Amino acid sequence: MPINIALTAFDVCMLFAVIGLLACWLAVLPRAEGGTMESGLLHFLGVAVALLTLSSAGILISRVLELDGGSWSQVPAALPLALKVTHYGHVWVWRIPALLLLWLAWGWSFRHRHHTWAAWLMVVAAAGIALTRSETGHPADHGDFTFAVWADWVHLLSAAIWVGSLFGMSLAIFPKLLRAGESAGEHSAEIFQRLSTLSGVALAVILASGIYTAIGQLGSFSALWTSSYGMTLDVKLFIVLLMIMFGAHNRYIKLPRLLRLAGKPVPRPLFGKLLRGFVCTDRAGGALTEVRSCARAVLIESLLGVAVIAAASVLLHGMPPAEMPKNMPGMSMPMQMSRAASPAGAPLSFASLPAKLSEC
Repeated sequence: MPINIALTAFDVCMLFAVIGLLACWLAVLPRAEGGTMESGLLHFLGVAVALLTLSSAGILISRVLELDGGSWSQVPAALPLALKVTHYGHVWVWRIPALLLLWLAWGWSFRHRHHTWAAWLMVVAAAGIALTRSETGHPADHGDFTFAVWADWVHLLSAAIWVGSLFGMSLAIFPKLLRAGESAGEHSAEIFQRLSTLSGVALAVILASGIYTAIGQLGSFSALWTSSYGMTLDVKLFIVLLMIMFGAHNRYIKLPRLLRLAGKPVPRPLFGKLLRGFVCTDRAGGALTEVRSCARAVLIESLLGVAVIAAASVLLHGMPPAEMPKNMPGMSMPMQMSRAASPAGAPLSFASLPAKLSEC
């Protein structure tokens, strides 16, 4: 189980990185900027796509091992059968064309550059991969393409945009800005403002879809402190709250400083005025000092985002309290499948699956 959780966390991290880098390319990086920043984004995007391909293969193999009792020697024979006869296989197989589209669009962009349509093709492919994850998670327990599945998909995409764009900023954009020195002030202000706007919109969608999903999976408010699933969700929510606090500080304290240093108009929202009343906003230093401060804050947010992904991965492998009355507590999903497929309660064997299917 810890290996499966680690694989899931790695897979989600890579999916977030792909979507976040694309979000930075399309929505954060100004079109006039281009050049070395876009080139850096494309390099990191290629690495993220490669790692997402590896994680996709790793998760499929781990599922086969989980169903077949952990026998590596049976994996080559069991793999095609798993894709044919299991719900997970039926859904996962759609990752193959999605990953192929990702690679083709990335290769075209890397070779020819400045082709926004190729980036949008990658967005479509990444969204399809995200849907395979929602279709193999808890929301799909009550049927394919239900409202719960679509809500989880929207939640996953918005979280990927929020957290993944932080990855993209830390990996590809802020290093370039810092190397530019004091001359990066104007570009940094515009980029940071775009990031803040994108994060705010994504966060609003995350909260709406997350509340809906949590209500469906918890079943009752008391499950937040009376179940292991609920307590893990509490940890996740606490980390998200920390990220929101960092984001608010970036938007209402750090961004106005950058805008002033760049000679741009500074918005005066009511919440920002209230927050500035409790936080000291005046300090010495030029544009480079402020950009370095913003880069540190975004890096901390990125690390908190990794912690959120880890907590979410634990939840993906746990049993939601709302499902407990319908399933025996403590019984894993593979064991439920084994008991359902084998009257004697013996472990499910892929060798027996064709005979079982012929009986249906």
